[in-house]
Amino acid sequence: MIQQETNHYLLEITQPEAEAILRRSHLVIIPTGSVEQHGPHLPCGTDHYAIMAIARKVSVGLDGLLLPFSHTGVTPFHATIAGTLTLRQETYINLLLDTAASVIRHGAQKILVINWHEGNTAAINYAASQLQQEYGVRCVIAQACYIAAQLYQDEAELTHAGALEALPVLAYRPELVKLERATNPSPYAAAKEMDTLRRSRSVYPLLADIRQIAPTGWYGDLSIVNDKKAQELVERVSAEIVQAVQRVFARLEKNI
Repeated sequence: MIQQETNHYLLEITQPEAEAILRRSHLVIIPTGSVEQHGPHLPCGTDHYAIMAIARKVSVGLDGLLLPFSHTGVTPFHATIAGTLTLRQETYINLLLDTAASVIRHGAQKILVINWHEGNTAAINYAASQLQQEYGVRCVIAQACYIAAQLYQDEAELTHAGALEALPVLAYRPELVKLERATNPSPYAAAKEMDTLRRSRSVYPLLADIRQIAPTGWYGDLSIVNDKKAQELVERVSAEIVQAVQRVFARLEKNI
């Protein structure tokens, strides 16, 4: 399990410690994931555990206050399969707005949302835009799952419940990963074709059910999954986010 040299997680530190972080950096970090089925081998909280593994390290690297946030995300796409919980977009947006408003009143001036679940993106973007307009804060969004896909493009692809989702969970909560149960992957070629189509930036369908991609609820290759690779992925993705976020905030400061 990942060990933290310093703890920046609001649920686990005292009030004076939290206030000190806000006074130093004026930065808060909101981790966003989802609760949805991830096949027979990964927990339904995969996206939450994946983002927490990364967000804990990012919060230390950036000296930001890591906030607790909803485990549940916006994922109607998976709702036909038991084990999935989903919020309406308006509910999710309001949760983000209220959470951010709570820390803005205590000195937060910069908000970083670190996301693992693609279905949250539209709500996050809208909420961040509203926060900037209403409170004058600066918002930056880091899509951790896409960063993982970029860093490991020569070793694995971003598939639902495949290696890139198994690895951060293995680093954070190894007892929850049951690779020996991953005996029913959906046919890879057909799943990849449909997944690529829905992720297109030009013309894309809005799919109603994950089974249009993966009839068994998941697909992907798990061959690179091991303890060493799990720790490595969390370290690499976290470091990449820290460096990128520092660059973005620095650029924003020059463009006031």
